Amino acid sequence: MMGTYFDIAYMIKSFPTLLGMVHITLLVTIFSAIVGILLGAVIAILRIQKVPVLAPLLRVFISFMRGTPFLVQLFLAYFGVPEILSYIGISMKGVPPLAFVLAVFTLHMAAYGAEIMRSSILAVPVGEKEAAMSLGMTSVQMYRRVVLPQAFHMALPALVNTVIGVVKGTSLIFNVGVVDIMRKAELMAGNSQRSLELYVDVAIIYGILIFLIARLGRFLEKRKKGGRDIAELSEA
Repeated sequence: MMGTYFDIAYMIKSFPTLLGMVHITLLVTIFSAIVGILLGAVIAILRIQKVPVLAPLLRVFISFMRGTPFLVQLFLAYFGVPEILSYIGISMKGVPPLAFVLAVFTLHMAAYGAEIMRSSILAVPVGEKEAAMSLGMTSVQMYRRVVLPQAFHMALPALVNTVIGVVKGTSLIFNVGVVDIMRKAELMAGNSQRSLELYVDVAIIYGILIFLIARLGRFLEKRKKGGRDIAELSEA
């Protein structure tokens, strides 16, 4: 009976084929994580410094990205942006769907990363900031050498959780024409009529990816706390 309802041999046979599409998931995750976190840190600093005009606009941006689902954001970018730009004579017909996906996921990561980094930056002791300024550092040097390294370390667990959320979110990108693990499974299921086996494979692949990201996060957490000691900086 098991062979009738669930073909283990087909599941094992299909696994390498689906695994071959994991590079799309990795590309979206790695690109959006790196660029999104860096952009989020910049947004966090701009909000903390209360830059006129920018600060309220960034607050609206963060609220929108955090308050709307991934799929809605993807549809707005993929269908809405080209439509709006077409009215001013800009055509986006040659832009691949993956470009829209990378943009949306990066902005999504930046919005969440900005709030995480903002709370972490504010958690850095004021005394260390004042000491850095007393050593003659500029604001840029203070953030780069003292504040941000410590903030990144404190924010790491929350950032890792956000990256894991991004990995899960990549399961939606097939809706805008990107052939990833989910789309490949859907196509194979249409030909084989073996959906369950294929989606079990997909679940295993996503589970492995999330496990590896979580382990990487724990490894980074165990490393020496970021940020150089003020006394050490004064001797540099």
